Amino acid sequence: MLPQVNPHAYRNKPMGWRKYQPVIFTALLIGFPLSNVLLFFCTQMFPLLSGMMDSGTPAVISVSEHSHHGLSASTHTHSKFNLSEGDGVYKKRSNATGKNDSKAEKYGYLDAMVQKDPTYHTYESFFVTGAQSWRIQKYGRVCIVSDDFLGLVVSSGAGTVMTTLAETLSNNGFDVTLLYTRGDFAQTADVEFWVQYYLSRGIRLVPLPHTPIVYDVPDDVAISHRTYVWLSQQQWFDAVHFPDRRGRAYFTLTAKKQNIAFMHTYFIVHCIAPHIWHKTNSLQTLDTIHDLIMDHLERQSIKMADYVISPSEYMLKWMEDNGWPLNRERTAVHPNLLPAWVQRRARVLNEEVVVLELVFFTRFELRKGIVLFCDLLDQLALRGDKKDMEGVKVTFLGQLPDSIDEKLTMKGGVRVRTDEYIKQRAKKWKFPWQILKDMDTQARFDYLAGGNRLAVLPSLMENSAYTVLECLVMGIPLVASDVGGTSELVHPDDTGRILTEPTPKPLAKRIREILREGLRPARPRVFVNVDKTWVVWHHMLMNQAKASSTAMATLQQYEEPLVSVIIVTYNNPGFLKQALQSISEQEYAQSKIEIVLVDDGSTLPEAQAYLKVLSEEFERKGWTYRQQDNRGPGAARNLGAGFAKGEFIMFMDDDNYAKAREISTFVSVAMHTKADVLTCTNDYFYGNDAPGLDRTPTGRWVPLGAATTVGMFQNLYGDTNAMIRRRVFNDLGGFPEDYGYALEDWELFSKSVLGGYKLESIPEPLYWYRLRDTSHSHSTAKFGNSARTIRPYLKQIPQGLHHLVLFAQGMKDSHDLAHVELESKHAGMKELRKMLKALASALSALCSEGKIPQDSQNLLQNNQFNLPGPVGGAPVLGWRPFGGGYIHDPSGGRISYGSTDAYAVRMHNTEWKESRGAMQLVILDQDEPAAVVVSGWSKALDISGAADSGYAIYIDISFKDGKRLWGYTISFDTGTHGWQFKAGVIDPEVAIHSLQLYTMFRWHAGTAWFDDLSVNTLKEGLCDYTQLTLEGLAESHEKEKDEL
Repeated sequence: MLPQVNPHAYRNKPMGWRKYQPVIFTALLIGFPLSNVLLFFCTQMFPLLSGMMDSGTPAVISVSEHSHHGLSASTHTHSKFNLSEGDGVYKKRSNATGKNDSKAEKYGYLDAMVQKDPTYHTYESFFVTGAQSWRIQKYGRVCIVSDDFLGLVVSSGAGTVMTTLAETLSNNGFDVTLLYTRGDFAQTADVEFWVQYYLSRGIRLVPLPHTPIVYDVPDDVAISHRTYVWLSQQQWFDAVHFPDRRGRAYFTLTAKKQNIAFMHTYFIVHCIAPHIWHKTNSLQTLDTIHDLIMDHLERQSIKMADYVISPSEYMLKWMEDNGWPLNRERTAVHPNLLPAWVQRRARVLNEEVVVLELVFFTRFELRKGIVLFCDLLDQLALRGDKKDMEGVKVTFLGQLPDSIDEKLTMKGGVRVRTDEYIKQRAKKWKFPWQILKDMDTQARFDYLAGGNRLAVLPSLMENSAYTVLECLVMGIPLVASDVGGTSELVHPDDTGRILTEPTPKPLAKRIREILREGLRPARPRVFVNVDKTWVVWHHMLMNQAKASSTAMATLQQYEEPLVSVIIVTYNNPGFLKQALQSISEQEYAQSKIEIVLVDDGSTLPEAQAYLKVLSEEFERKGWTYRQQDNRGPGAARNLGAGFAKGEFIMFMDDDNYAKAREISTFVSVAMHTKADVLTCTNDYFYGNDAPGLDRTPTGRWVPLGAATTVGMFQNLYGDTNAMIRRRVFNDLGGFPEDYGYALEDWELFSKSVLGGYKLESIPEPLYWYRLRDTSHSHSTAKFGNSARTIRPYLKQIPQGLHHLVLFAQGMKDSHDLAHVELESKHAGMKELRKMLKALASALSALCSEGKIPQDSQNLLQNNQFNLPGPVGGAPVLGWRPFGGGYIHDPSGGRISYGSTDAYAVRMHNTEWKESRGAMQLVILDQDEPAAVVVSGWSKALDISGAADSGYAIYIDISFKDGKRLWGYTISFDTGTHGWQFKAGVIDPEVAIHSLQLYTMFRWHAGTAWFDDLSVNTLKEGLCDYTQLTLEGLAESHEKEKDEL
């Protein structure tokens, strides 16, 4: 059991989400037509596919043959657990719709595969006799890589899968390391706490180390590559486990496929929740290039894995139906392991349970059925159901999502937080309801098991939901949607009682029946030896890995082929000299290298002089040197290729610098993989000097290789510095020769992949890429470049659809432009903030020196709320209650410069309809119009909705001419945050008589505190306002650092 941690006792560090991705960034669709096709499928076809299934697929529960690993001994005595059915092979399997298809070919099961192995009985004896002797010997080294491990994250299916597997293997003698790919982020405590916690359990937890190298690729690509770098630097592991989500295994598996590393390690990828599966079943469109990148990483990880393990047949069928490259010989189904605390609570209830509370018991997400559950409650709120719902209450028990994508849409298109959505929907409900959140997993199950409660899990789609399995094992009554792999978890005799079509009316009908008649909890499908199969299989893998490591490696024998290095130069004599030097330092045999140099019309005298010297040297060496009028890099490279004699051609720009193993690695991978085209990772550097061996790269670019869907919109195939078989280059017709056109390498790579040739991208950085502002791609028209790179794709589709592809590419370009503009505006705001800070600092210094008069007076009475009100009056002196009033909080205040007490005012709304606040009238009685500065501090706890005038310093202004201005607002951020400073300047054209100021809290649920409010005329209050501004800027800076 994980320790109970008070999250407020530790400093939580926010996740490194892309913080500058505003709504407009996601609104501009990449591939708009394709997204709408997908949306049509989800909205029109999904209800048909996820209808009521006639399902008898049995599901699973982990039961061990000895009590140390399995369920409690009392569980074995219950006849309702049909142990005889745990033969390791299901009778049926579930297809992509959750409907069983007995005619389809079945996937193998891991336990059946293990038991067929001739060494099975040997390794079975290790499991039966106990693990302690094997722990001493540290028989096998296992690494488990994941974004989620229990404790570090509060609730995660992937975290449960990976953590439980780690504990099972560690308890059975394996040396287990957890690589935590989120680095120093933790939702509870901090990472170091969890490092020590897992160490106490014999497991090594390693946060993925930070790197000084800036990756010029999306975060998920960078993390996958950093994972590969870390694994390649370790003493090799016998087995490494990855979840499929986010493609963390991609570059590691690529390196093994290319024979670069990990030859004695087995890699297992677990099918949990692929990115596209999650988005489509959450009814989201594919609206960024990142969706395509993630899909490529995940698909190829499944293809390259040594073994693929899925907890359900449904997910494998979904992958197969959607074109994922599954290899049946190394793909198997095996149930998820149950956490030990769940096994200890296992029970069977044979009596009917009277239900008095309906509990939505899963994450508050669209895919998990939050909208469907609200629709269900609307059905139960009808007049005809009034009797059924008498004495019944409803609870939403789960966790609010963090992602902006998980906001829900109300009528009118307004997107709101999930809790706000529930409150709006609840206006129709007459029965009592509540939201319970911020509870850990075990506390939620404790609540659910408290009696007379029915868990409702109305998911739109599931793979193999832990929540369903855990409810079944613990004897908790539940009703769930009959989707995905859910039916594989339920005893076949009970599926019809608890699984329903995922639409409101069938769900409501079944719940009405349960409210009238009660419900006997369903039983799980019993599956024997889940943990034993994992352990025995790992013994087999370890034996194979160690046998391969001690055996004499069979080296691939081949004669080193001739490689023609083609360098195009233009007015870069100094850089060209460095490039040639790097070729002379290659580990590859120099006798197997020829250089073809093409001058693309250099005009500088020093360049022409150096080229003349080189021409004489090339003639002596039998190399080729040619000149041409300036026609661009494509034409120059084609000219050079015409003189090449090598089996392979390697192109190189004159300002790049080859690392010593570039040619040898290219050739080795080409021979091992039979690749036709090879690209690689590169390291960036600035400067005119050649990079030294100990130089830290300025940045790193990591291409994906043959990612054809991504390649329509962005070049992640690779850079010009690449190798290609000369025969293939000639077949493709070489580079395009359009003058003034950059990105000709992108078009060539697209032609090669779409033409059926094999492209491999090597994850090792094999050369240095010099960053220069005069790059050819920077000096040519972006639209012209994009219009030409799409040409290979247009040749692959019917003429009538060309305009759709061009439109999709145009939308992507618009998306990129909007993103650049937004980043530019953000950078401008940061510069403005720096200027403001400098100005405020200078003014503060003048104030300290007495050079600016400090005769100001805060016009608010009792602005720090430290003076109590009179007996029988308002709680705080000078502040009248507004609406439901406020609470005088003696310990919740802000202590800082000018604020030495701990008092504040606090307002708490249990629902958005409530209004609370404190108010004070300030008489200014100006003779002439003068600017007034209003400022203050507030902190928030779980405030619903978006920032607006409902949570703000709110001011009504009365002018001396009798006119009024209502509702000048200084709004604060919603959600949860520490003390936040906000200010506003009222610059009137007419003299002000008075201000009615409110600390306003309405239209929102949650808790708000206010402190240190100030009203000053700008002239007299300049020094005080300057100091408050400096404090506010400091708070903002700290918040930004935490977010980064």
